[in-house]
Amino acid sequence: MAFVHESLHLLLFFLSLSTCCLPSSISNTYKTTTLAPSTSKPHKLVSKLIHYNSIHHPRYNPNETAKDQMKLDIKHSITRLTYLKARIEGSLVSNNDYRSSLSPSLTGRTILANLSIGQPPVPQLLIMDTASYIFWTMCTPCTSCIQYPGQIFDPSKSSTYSPSCREPCYFDNCKCNLTNQRTYSIRYADKSFSSGTVGSDVIVFETGDEGITRVNKIDFGCAHNVIYNSDQGYNGVLGLGLNSGRLSLAAQIGKKFSYCIGTLADKYYNYNQLILGEGANLEGYTTHFEVHYGLNYVTMEGISVGEKSLDIDPSIFEIKKNGTGGVIIDTGSTFSYFVDDVYKLLYNEIQNLFQGSLQQARVPKFPWMLCYFGSISRDLIGFPVVTFQFAGGADLVLDSLSFFQQMGDHVFCMTISPISEIGIDVSVIGLFAQQSYNVGYDQGNGLIYFQRIDCELLSS
Repeated sequence: MAFVHESLHLLLFFLSLSTCCLPSSISNTYKTTTLAPSTSKPHKLVSKLIHYNSIHHPRYNPNETAKDQMKLDIKHSITRLTYLKARIEGSLVSNNDYRSSLSPSLTGRTILANLSIGQPPVPQLLIMDTASYIFWTMCTPCTSCIQYPGQIFDPSKSSTYSPSCREPCYFDNCKCNLTNQRTYSIRYADKSFSSGTVGSDVIVFETGDEGITRVNKIDFGCAHNVIYNSDQGYNGVLGLGLNSGRLSLAAQIGKKFSYCIGTLADKYYNYNQLILGEGANLEGYTTHFEVHYGLNYVTMEGISVGEKSLDIDPSIFEIKKNGTGGVIIDTGSTFSYFVDDVYKLLYNEIQNLFQGSLQQARVPKFPWMLCYFGSISRDLIGFPVVTFQFAGGADLVLDSLSFFQQMGDHVFCMTISPISEIGIDVSVIGLFAQQSYNVGYDQGNGLIYFQRIDCELLSS
């Protein structure tokens, strides 16, 4: 069966943002509104998302080969899972959140969201992270901030900025001084660090109909001291999680959001998007999720390959009292990871399907990966879909482009790995499995929506 310099590149990138990706505060063609209670259909608060392989990403490398991309994806996913492990173990050992906070990225392979802050609006590029409840961005004056052209927010130049000492405080180590100025500090698991003041200002979004919407009085961390890890391609973190009563941006705008990711291999695809608030796209089949250790756990029930259901006891996916087990859905990991028993069943089933038709390939640095000589587009025509099944009847259906990744012209590999190779005891559903889906979160009701769709249809 047939189955340039980096600085010049960054400068050109930010000069192009006004036309391709970021909300424009200058163009006269935009219609401007201010968010207010209304009985009419809610505005869609839209942020374009830029994936790491995109030509619009500030770390885009035109010389990066498919083999390079896969190695970086593996490295990034392993790093991310190490952080997830630190978060779980840190939460079990103590209540000091900084011990287990997630560093946004060590490798630059992140999904960036764009929005603007202040009046006049200043565009920002922020790491979208469903596992973080912190919303912060770099502000002037700033120690160690990378001076991207026109990107760092200066609160003294915004007519709508004000210090915030509202209760409750949404950051760790909050203090309010005599001048009504609150300070914060966040130390991540990889030793990167952000500290500064807590402020409140207008956040500017696109509306999805060539207009913009301003949301007033949003609290965020204004970082004046930043110690980076090796990734310097972002302004801050757009936390979308919900943990222990702290408010991320999503929680401050209605506890609803949705994101749509197209094909990660398509560097020209420009329809990935994040929608916040009541206008979030909550469509499709639903499954419940629970927040443990600040992470989003879903109840997975099984996996099928084509019409064949793998012989998996659903209890293998359950979270245990000691923090092991369970299934996390995450935007930070590229690959998906399952407990070894589940991985072996999936591994063996794929081997059986390819037996006699494709030759297995070995990747010395990653011996656990299942790879074959061939081309996804040529050799996997008619390959059966792989379905992740969840409680309530929701599915994630992975076609060949989601289940496999091309590693050079003549080798492709499965985008699933065993957790034993990482030393973590929890399964993780990564971005590859969420391609071609709109994923909606209703945090107030604990629901996740899965809708298989071309993101371009949501942008029209």
